[in-house]
Amino acid sequence: MWLALLVLLCGYVVADFVRSPFVASSGSAAVRPAQLTLWVVGAEAGGDAGTVAQQAAASLELAGHTTVVKSLDGGTSQAVADFLARRSGSDGANLLVVTGATLADLAHDRADRLVPGASEQAAVAQALLARAEPVGALASSPLALGVPAGSTVDSGPSLLAAMRTTPWDRLVAIADDTWSRVQLAALVAHVGVSGHTRFSVFPSAADAVQGAEIGEANMVMASRGAVRGEARSGQLRTIPWPHDAGPTPRDWVALVSAPSAAPESLAASSSWIGTLSRDTSWHRALRREGRDPLVAQGRQLTALLRGWSDQAARLERLSQLVESR
Repeated sequence: MWLALLVLLCGYVVADFVRSPFVASSGSAAVRPAQLTLWVVGAEAGGDAGTVAQQAAASLELAGHTTVVKSLDGGTSQAVADFLARRSGSDGANLLVVTGATLADLAHDRADRLVPGASEQAAVAQALLARAEPVGALASSPLALGVPAGSTVDSGPSLLAAMRTTPWDRLVAIADDTWSRVQLAALVAHVGVSGHTRFSVFPSAADAVQGAEIGEANMVMASRGAVRGEARSGQLRTIPWPHDAGPTPRDWVALVSAPSAAPESLAASSSWIGTLSRDTSWHRALRREGRDPLVAQGRQLTALLRGWSDQAARLERLSQLVESR
C-alpha cells in the first residue's frame, strides 16, 4: 500500500512539473526593486549614521518609496572614492551617507605619511566629494559629556578645573573613530590641559557610555542621545558642555549623489529627501533620540559640506599637535 501511494505521489509531481516547469505559482509575491539605496561607509554602519539611515529608509517606505540601506566595503577613503566614481545605472537612485566622521576620516587619511597611497586616495575622495551632487540633510547630533553619578564633578566649570589640575586622573571614554578623537583633542586644547589626557576607546558611543556607567572610565564624551539615554538609569550624570571649551561640536548626517547621477534620478531623490527632512513626524522621531532636525539642500548644503570639510582638516592638524606634545 505504501509503495502504491509513493508511486502515485511521484506521478503527480512529474505531471505538475511537465505542466509548469520552473514557473512560480500564481500566488508567489513579487519583489519590488529598490527605488532608492542609501550607502553607508562600512566603519559607520553600526553607529549613528547607520541608525539614522535605517530610520530614514523606514520613513521613506511609509511614504511609498522603496528604500534599502547597504554598507560599503573597504576603508573610508576607498569607499567614498569608489562610490562617487561609479557610473549611474538602472538600479534606482543611489545616495552616499556623509557625516562628520566621514570627513574626519578623509582628513586623517589625507595627512597620513606612513601608509603608502593613503594620502593620495584620500585626496581623490575629497576631490570627488567636492564635485558630488548635494541631495539633502537628515539630522545633526551634539556631543555631550557625562560622569558617573558618584563623581565630584557636577558642572562644566568643575569638569574643566579637574581636567586642568589633575589630567592624569581623567580617563575619558570615547567611541573608536577619528571624529571622537579629534573632538577630544580640540576639547583638551581649548581647556589648556598641561600634560596628557588619558582616554579609552570603545566600539561605539553607546559602549563608551556604558563603560563610564560601570566605572571603566570617569568621564565619557559621546553623542547627546547616547549619554542621555543611559543617564536615565541614574548611574550617569550629564554635564553641560563648558562655555570655555567653545561651541558644542555637532556630528551630522547628509546625503550626496555621484557626479554622474542621472538628472531625473537626482531630482526624484532630492524631492523625497527634502519632503522627509521637513516632516514634523520625522522631527519628533529625531528629538526622541537626542538628535535635531537638519534641513539643507542645494547650494546651502554644498556650502555646509565645504565648511565642514575645512573644519575637519583644521581639527586633524590640531589633533596632531596635541598628540605630539
